[in-house]
Amino acid sequence: MIKGIQLLRAIAALSVVFFHIHFHNMETGRFGVDIFFIISGFIIAYMVNQTTKQFIIKRIARVSPLYFLATFLTVALALTKPQWFNHVIVNTEGLIKSFLYIPYEFKNSGPILSLGWTLNNEMFFYGVMFFCILIFRKKEYLVPACAALLLLFLIVLQSFSKDTISAYSYILRFYRNGLLPEFIYGLGLYYFWSYYSSHKIKAVNTLMVIIGFATFMLMIYFDLNKVILSLPRNIYYGIPSLLFVNAFLVLENKINEKNRIIKTGLKIGDASYAMYLFHPFVIYFLLRVVYPKIIGPSTLLIVALSELVFAIILVAVVSVFIYEFVDKPLNKFNKKLIKRYNGMRVTKWATMETEKPTV
Repeated sequence: MIKGIQLLRAIAALSVVFFHIHFHNMETGRFGVDIFFIISGFIIAYMVNQTTKQFIIKRIARVSPLYFLATFLTVALALTKPQWFNHVIVNTEGLIKSFLYIPYEFKNSGPILSLGWTLNNEMFFYGVMFFCILIFRKKEYLVPACAALLLLFLIVLQSFSKDTISAYSYILRFYRNGLLPEFIYGLGLYYFWSYYSSHKIKAVNTLMVIIGFATFMLMIYFDLNKVILSLPRNIYYGIPSLLFVNAFLVLENKINEKNRIIKTGLKIGDASYAMYLFHPFVIYFLLRVVYPKIIGPSTLLIVALSELVFAIILVAVVSVFIYEFVDKPLNKFNKKLIKRYNGMRVTKWATMETEKPTV
């Protein structure tokens, strides 16, 4: 476990939670998704340089069960409480495309679990890496090939006019305007750290930490003050997020996992995927059911602040619970299935070898 990455996952997930709470109409925290994607690029690069065995099966087994569960919960609630879901349309096409990670839009709806748009990007990235694994035998080619293919895909999309893309396919428009560059940042960061980890310079370390945290604060400042930059999201969120992730990698050996705050952060990092998928259910339950009945309308800052703190704590508790009693058991079960499947394949292959007729 890379402690810095786990803490970053916690920060990214909590940032998204804060953004969706809309505390006093503050719209900051969406950059948590950019951080997640950069982390994903870094970790996948690290993984494929260790082993490529059953890469895509392991990725699907890790991501899909909890996402499918959250999607089914959305369907159940949307059918029983449609007034709570203004932009969710449940139909067969939507279900199929949601489960197959195919981007779609129907009357401002899609996918059924709205947060699934990020997983559409994630699965596309996995698919490109899997394609590279099928083509290249040497591991050292995988990361640069994946980055090159993603970049080529984006260049081709950018070569078409917006009208052409819009008329042709929502899918192409989705990826053209999406966050695929963040994965490329993460892949590049892995290579940077593969080299830099053996050539560390103390003064440079300090500078990278300062720059990383400064750019993170700058993102928050821009959001809170509604500073509008005429730049793509991959620049005004992507680059600062990259520098912020890099800062935590610099601090890896300084992180004391016995510290209570750090230990809590690591636990939230473990549960960050569950938090990302299920936090809207907790937030909307509080905002639409609990707070209106118990507290009622209020303009007092102390009340709003109390609601915010309670919501974040409850989201964290529920997320850790889901991780411990749903996500972790599902992962263990899936790993056993994959291991059993591998054992069956080995046994079958060995049997076929021993049963070959002799000439």
